[in-house]
Amino acid sequence: MKAQVVGLTETLRDLNKLDKELSKEIRKDIRKAAQPLADKINQAIPGGAPLSGMNHRGRTGWNNRKKVAVKLDTRRPRRHVDRPGRTTLNVVRITTKDAPTAIVDMAGRAGGNASRAPEPRRRPNFVPVLNSRLGPASRFMWPTAEDKIGAVQAEIMDIVQKVEKIMNRDLKNTYRSA
Repeated sequence: MKAQVVGLTETLRDLNKLDKELSKEIRKDIRKAAQPLADKINQAIPGGAPLSGMNHRGRTGWNNRKKVAVKLDTRRPRRHVDRPGRTTLNVVRITTKDAPTAIVDMAGRAGGNASRAPEPRRRPNFVPVLNSRLGPASRFMWPTAEDKIGAVQAEIMDIVQKVEKIMNRDLKNTYRSA
């Protein structure tokens, strides 16, 4: 799901050169605009382990969950810029940093219900049970994002327009005085 804003990364970079404090404030505003979506996704994630085998403190255990995070990234892409479709980059990312949330959210998305694990570790009921309890994959990230993305995009577009006005005013004043 993408909202296309042309020139935002360059504008933020130029703004950072002109006024670092204002740049920090704009980045904070963008994070604040995307935070309700992250909060809604955190609410959609079940509080308890969806399967009894995930109730442990290991890396993939449900007790090891972290909150969904909002990140801003305005760096230039470093790889594959010359390939078709690789000229755009994400400015706002809402990601999960923990294994159990990612596993439960996307299990079964890539190829059905068959487990590729060796025989002693194979869990043939994992995906069907998750599908019956929480619905098909993507279980919380994408469905929640689809519901709230319009409001977040509108807020971010307002911030972008504010940045454009500030940049245009500053550039106009710079070129007038030169």
